[in-house]
Amino acid sequence: MTDTDTVHPSQIERHFQQVLSTADEANLPLVQDVLDDCPDRWYGQLVVTVYDSLSDRQDREDVLPYAAAVELLRGYVRLRSRLLVTLTDKHAHSLTLDPTVALLAGDYLYTAAFSSLRSRSDFSLGDCFEILTTVLESITEAFARTYTAAGSTDHDQAKFLDDTAGSLSEGAAALGATLAGADEPVRRYCERLGRGLSTARQINYVIDMEPIEATVVPPTFDESQFRRYAEQRRDDAAQALDTLSETVDVTRLQAFADVTVTGHD
Repeated sequence: MTDTDTVHPSQIERHFQQVLSTADEANLPLVQDVLDDCPDRWYGQLVVTVYDSLSDRQDREDVLPYAAAVELLRGYVRLRSRLLVTLTDKHAHSLTLDPTVALLAGDYLYTAAFSSLRSRSDFSLGDCFEILTTVLESITEAFARTYTAAGSTDHDQAKFLDDTAGSLSEGAAALGATLAGADEPVRRYCERLGRGLSTARQINYVIDMEPIEATVVPPTFDESQFRRYAEQRRDDAAQALDTLSETVDVTRLQAFADVTVTGHD
């Protein structure tokens, strides 16, 4: 993928730092720490890549605040996940957080995410607000089911990643498609592509990396079952991309998917 096909992470960071600098709590160290933990800005880049693939305008500067919003919400998800691990694990570990500080920082991050949305005559702010709200509701419900229901199964844990990381990327793809003015069928396939790529990506992170590196961490998981689930989601993403290719130039989306699957630029 070339530089002309991607947005540099610093471009997204510039926009969410503008939002953070306007608030009294901007100096909360935990807020900046959790944002610094994910320097790739993958979810924000998904917003821009979908937009670039579907829009004739190619006006990235107008889209970057929405990419920043998704990255701020990503920070919220990451922080909530770490907090729930802290509260439910009986043993000390590297994810341990002060609950009060973590709650305040998390609330600040999701508030900042909505603050990053900007109104334009040709963008539907209401639709974008609804997308982020739906994502937040899905993730909150997933956390509640996973950490409060007794006897959760291994399948539930794979579904947990689908409903957290997958929901976040589905929302990111929906934002990009909405900002580009895509019709409903195209938007739905973009959402399916985003969810499939992200869920498979997150499962691999949980399996292969230290938990601190993952956006969300399930309480338990079966590695072989996780790998099968990841393969299903990769297949879903590939099918969505094939369908999109019938009506859309998917060059950028294909390159983004290839980088995601191989794990390198």
